[in-house]
Amino acid sequence: MRPHRVDHPPVARLAAGLLREIPELTRRVFTAIVAEDATYAALDTERLAEVREHNRRNLVTQLTDLAEQRPPSTEAARQTARLRAAQGFPLGALLHAYRIGFRVVWESLVERATADPRYPVDTLATSMTTVWTLVDAYSVAVTESYRETVVELTRHDERKRLVLLDLLIEGRVSDWTALDGSAQALGLPASGPYLCVVADLGVTMPKGSAWRLRAEDQVGVLPVRAFEGMDGRAGVSPPYERLTETAAALRLATLARASLPEGVTGVATVDARPVGALLAASPDLAERLAGTVLGPLLGSRESARLLEVLEVWLETGESTADLARRLYCHRNTVRNRLDRIEQLTGRSLERPEDVAALYTGVLALRLTGCAPAQESARKRRPGPSDSRTSFQQDLGTARPRWRR
Repeated sequence: MRPHRVDHPPVARLAAGLLREIPELTRRVFTAIVAEDATYAALDTERLAEVREHNRRNLVTQLTDLAEQRPPSTEAARQTARLRAAQGFPLGALLHAYRIGFRVVWESLVERATADPRYPVDTLATSMTTVWTLVDAYSVAVTESYRETVVELTRHDERKRLVLLDLLIEGRVSDWTALDGSAQALGLPASGPYLCVVADLGVTMPKGSAWRLRAEDQVGVLPVRAFEGMDGRAGVSPPYERLTETAAALRLATLARASLPEGVTGVATVDARPVGALLAASPDLAERLAGTVLGPLLGSRESARLLEVLEVWLETGESTADLARRLYCHRNTVRNRLDRIEQLTGRSLERPEDVAALYTGVLALRLTGCAPAQESARKRRPGPSDSRTSFQQDLGTARPRWRR
């Protein structure tokens, strides 16, 4: 909405007289602002000279508005607001400076009015309303322009942040250097160690990270000290010291996430899931392993139940009695199914090499999804070993106990 024009002839006459005193008024306004506002008082000489010039321009515009009885011309105020926003000035300090300027203008108007016998002093109250209408129009203009500029600067900074993050992710170190890439521009500490995180879409990324969405996942970089775990499916790289190493860290984080089968939540690393990471690094090999190691088993009509027993045994390393209780069946049934697995696959559950192959085949099957998820119609009984995922734990505890 366009502000109303100023309609007060006595004030217009006084303002016209003050236009001839712009240098003195500028001095008074500038001196008052520096004396009363700590933000302005802390500026260097060059910036103070700039402030003084803006004081002069604003005084000319404001007094001309009053003298010509025209609607407030706020463009000069808007330009000042945009400049101060870009310089990082607090909005409160900027508005304070305008209030000081209008106070000096009002005091000067009153001085001229009381010194002019032709001026109807009884209209000073109305004059004040006129001046403060102008103050309100300028305050609104300054606030709007300041906030619009802050929003635009924020968008620009965000665009730059995403560009720089993309350069790191893609390993384009020379372009990162050419654009003056820095940890500060990403909102990260200047020195490592850092972590790279790759997570499923929808997973809440850790606080303190620089991250972005991609088509099928989201990637983040953060300081090690800021990582406190995550809810969802994610892979985390080993710690690294230089941001320019992010592309290599991203590859490891991507493999770590891929080592978790679809639908399985958790935070994975290549150190904690080395076999899964190796399979994820070569999907074609993983699919071939699943087929060659488990092919005869997968072709059996008993495949669902046999796979269930094999997976639980590999995950827990429990005895046949414990497996029977977990799977709600007789221990002889468990023993028979384990014997049947050996017959179909041609691999012994007592030979570490064969157990390693079966473990790798089952994990490859789960990662590649080359066969439907095998789940028995029977309900499994939960046990304390369900959370085990380390290959070494599986192999070390499973081999000696299955025939008990």
